[in-house]
Amino acid sequence: MNHLLRKVILSTALCSFSVMTAGQAAYMTGAPSAEATPTMSAHTITSITTAKNDLYSDLAFLKPILADKRLVSLGEASHGAAEYNSVKVRLVKFLHEKLGYNVLAFESNLADTAAAYTQIQKMTPEELMTSTVYGVWQVEENLPLFEYIAEQSRTEHPLLLTGFDSQGTTEPFITFVEQWFAKVDSGKAKAFAQTERWYLNLNGIKDIEVFNSQKDKIKEKYSIFQRFVKDNKDQLSKTYSGQPKLVSLIERVLNNRIDMLDTYHPHIVQLLAGVDPEKQLKQGSYERDRVMAGNVAWLADTVYPNEKMILWGHNYHIRKHNSTMITEHNGFDYDHNPYPTMGEMLPHSLKQSGYVIGLYAYEGSSYKNNGKIEQVMPHEKDSLEDILGTGMGTARFINMRDTALTSSTEWMYTPRTAKAWGVLNEKMIPRDQYDGILLIHQIHPSHPIAK
Repeated sequence: MNHLLRKVILSTALCSFSVMTAGQAAYMTGAPSAEATPTMSAHTITSITTAKNDLYSDLAFLKPILADKRLVSLGEASHGAAEYNSVKVRLVKFLHEKLGYNVLAFESNLADTAAAYTQIQKMTPEELMTSTVYGVWQVEENLPLFEYIAEQSRTEHPLLLTGFDSQGTTEPFITFVEQWFAKVDSGKAKAFAQTERWYLNLNGIKDIEVFNSQKDKIKEKYSIFQRFVKDNKDQLSKTYSGQPKLVSLIERVLNNRIDMLDTYHPHIVQLLAGVDPEKQLKQGSYERDRVMAGNVAWLADTVYPNEKMILWGHNYHIRKHNSTMITEHNGFDYDHNPYPTMGEMLPHSLKQSGYVIGLYAYEGSSYKNNGKIEQVMPHEKDSLEDILGTGMGTARFINMRDTALTSSTEWMYTPRTAKAWGVLNEKMIPRDQYDGILLIHQIHPSHPIAK
């Protein structure tokens, strides 16, 4: 059986026999539909940015779609597009103000967001942004979001900020925890700071033997801090009595440190050493996404069990079944055997109550992660962008969740290419990866905050 056929059959197993029969020829060949059109479930979004006293009338269609959804995931095809950021800021405010989503979790470090949000009353919105989210999101387009988070923190309806990643550590987090622990035990506080800086240095090691010689020693240090937090929970809680979740968050961070030392970092060390780099990147990325999925589940079940949540990340991490992508780009080359990513590894209950939105662009340009500007390349005929971009306005939203297979929706059920980072043609069956698609007509490079 050829690879494309195997992928398509795996994907169509998610659908009923009657649906498969109606579109069988297209499923098995990947042939485009002559009548492919988004008209049945298309909604026009007229504004990318938030206006003062925004009524969100063009987003009202989302209310019935999300009525029973606990988790909304907002993706993006690339990190450096102004319009992706702006429209997501507007969506987050709409979800919070109108639909009661009170927790926003970024694809950024759980440690950093916990420390910074605890100190939100002492920070400017810009400081809050630069202390919490990765540099790709420290842009002018996102500053209104952090102004909003800061403003809402002083009300009875806050938008709680957190993160679900666990890569490395930062000096602001180290300083915060050192000062916090010092109120109970100055020796433990100093030792924690030393251990975190040791952990930070481990991220650059290129020799697996050197790494292995240090791994168990630093794991033992983190185990000591776990016992310290457990034994001094009451005293630590009193320091920040207004943040009752803080002790649980630091416990989770310490668990993540040990987990990542065992599972993620060995692959990164070998990647940096040049040992089978493509394999190491894939396996390291898998372990990172596994930890992120665990963090999202923990946040939803333990920290915020009664809250609806918003996830903010890249399409790659949030989509529903990355392992059934027909073709993805793994950072080295096109891959026909992709690993699961975070969205696929979430617990079944969260996936069932979730709604995943992939963001793509029809034309324009954006920053790559290396800071260079890259143009969105022309689209193939009958690609996702080609189909949805026909006759569109500023932005078009397509709901694919529970959408029946017809001549006008066949494109959702059949293999289509869509561009990661605006240039890499990945092939997928759209509705297997996303519940909704938000296509922006034109994107521009985001505007980094001056530092």
